[in-house]
Amino acid sequence: MTSSFSPTAEQQAVITHVGSAFVDACPGAGKTRILIERARRLRGAMGQGRGIAFLSFTHAAVSELEARLAQQRLLPTPAFPSFIGTFDSFVWQFLIAPFGLPGAVVRPRLIADTAELAVEPYEKAQVLPLSCFCPKTGAILPMAAKSKGFDLSQKSDYQVQAYETTARRIRERLLERGHLGFDEARSLALKRISDAATAQRIALALKGRLCEVIVDEAQDCNPDDLNIIAWLRDSGLPTKIVCDPNQAIYEFRGGVTDHLYTFADTFHADNRMSVTGNFRSSPNICKAVAGFRPLAVRGSADEALGPNKEHTAPIEILSYTGRGVPPSIGITFSSILKAAAIDPASAPIVAATKGSGAAASGQPLALGSKHRTLRLAEAVSEFHYATGYSDVKKAMESAHALFLELEGKLGTLSYHQYISEKDVEPLSWRSQVVSLLGLLRFSQDVHYDARGWHSAAKEVMGRELSIDDNQSISQKLKWNEGLSGLLGAAPANTALSRTIHSVKGMQFPAVCVVTTSSTLKGILDFLQAGEPAAQAESARKLYVASSRAEKLLVIAAPKSQAQRLKTHLEAQGASANIRNI
Repeated sequence: MTSSFSPTAEQQAVITHVGSAFVDACPGAGKTRILIERARRLRGAMGQGRGIAFLSFTHAAVSELEARLAQQRLLPTPAFPSFIGTFDSFVWQFLIAPFGLPGAVVRPRLIADTAELAVEPYEKAQVLPLSCFCPKTGAILPMAAKSKGFDLSQKSDYQVQAYETTARRIRERLLERGHLGFDEARSLALKRISDAATAQRIALALKGRLCEVIVDEAQDCNPDDLNIIAWLRDSGLPTKIVCDPNQAIYEFRGGVTDHLYTFADTFHADNRMSVTGNFRSSPNICKAVAGFRPLAVRGSADEALGPNKEHTAPIEILSYTGRGVPPSIGITFSSILKAAAIDPASAPIVAATKGSGAAASGQPLALGSKHRTLRLAEAVSEFHYATGYSDVKKAMESAHALFLELEGKLGTLSYHQYISEKDVEPLSWRSQVVSLLGLLRFSQDVHYDARGWHSAAKEVMGRELSIDDNQSISQKLKWNEGLSGLLGAAPANTALSRTIHSVKGMQFPAVCVVTTSSTLKGILDFLQAGEPAAQAESARKLYVASSRAEKLLVIAAPKSQAQRLKTHLEAQGASANIRNI
């Protein structure tokens, strides 16, 4: 253990705990440092040829932990026999790839975008993504379909059957090619470990290689993930689950808030552990964050223990008028940052959706259109307004997919199917894509307006892409009136926006959380009375976003709810101000 780290009793208990454990860790509890010290302890005790598995649910979380472990010289390169990666990659490497696919001779391939494949049973039918269909039964998932505007209660049995049949055929064709999505991979993994003989062989192999599995951010898993985690533990492999159930904000992929509490009950009391105390945030922020937990588990605020424990800045509430989210939020937030001597580059505006965040910061608003010209403009805008690696990567992949489509290379394949089947490595295309995105950056001085940019974009694309299908670039990139709203420039010195999901696990000197007129009333109703239950996840998003702040927390709220929010925060003991903007 390094001399610069003096663990609390709760931290020390986790670091030294032998065997499986369920660890509930509050925001700012020093979780990453606990994992590092646990790795240091295990490294000194495990035999040669054995390692540790570190699993999380996002590439960003894995990258951060990997960098910290490497910095402490606790993770060799390559990592073998240890393993560090996403839960999906662990499932693929140990439960899918070594065994192949049942009844198939082709090599299995994990395809990231199969969930987005279109299910369209007949011409002009409403398109549903494949993710709306259960990978085990093929049945339509009612809630997922309803979120896409497809209400099963309003559909005939014939219509439902047509969709389900089409979805099954798509999955059958994928399987013939050896293509599996994440959902299908989990389903196959569960089927594999349900066979006692197979499960025993896999467990023996894992125990021979790994001395412990640590699953971080376990609140991000879904029920299938949780079943696999339970199997790891029950197979005799020491498994530590580290989570904060109040940060479960992946309901759209089958989040497990209630399942986690039930799963925790399957651990012996000696193996259920808590880590409290906040080393990140100021006392006021700790109190505000506690106020965003559900009533049943709210408890008292976590004690501020870190370098900001003496910081006294109140929670700033920006009260705005109108139904829409105004850009004055970003302007006011920037002035607050300037007064506090905080660099806007390290203080994001965070919102549940890209649209709300973009509106608050004055950034161009993505439309999510399938129109090629709008998709190109969105990729360019997202690349140049990116605030982190994941945003940059997503923008580059969106642009690359569009370029391949314009060149006529994708055919009937999805982007990730094409990349996998052709064994296309990122290094072979990223430099060209970055160069093109640079050439396509909108400049009012150069392009004057959207039509000027459109003309320039066609010239660049026609020159740089290899199009040989007898269609001109003008035919492929047609003018669209929506371009004007995608090419604006953000006000100078304004903080950029990020989604709440993208900042999970991060921390910033200051954060501005955007709430909307359509959600904040329901969130406060839920926090104060426990109803409506449908707002539970929205409340957790507010909890996650607010807990990213170290010194300064700003919350933009519609005027109708601003005073109510202030009263709620003050009831938790937090100091709060309202600024009308």
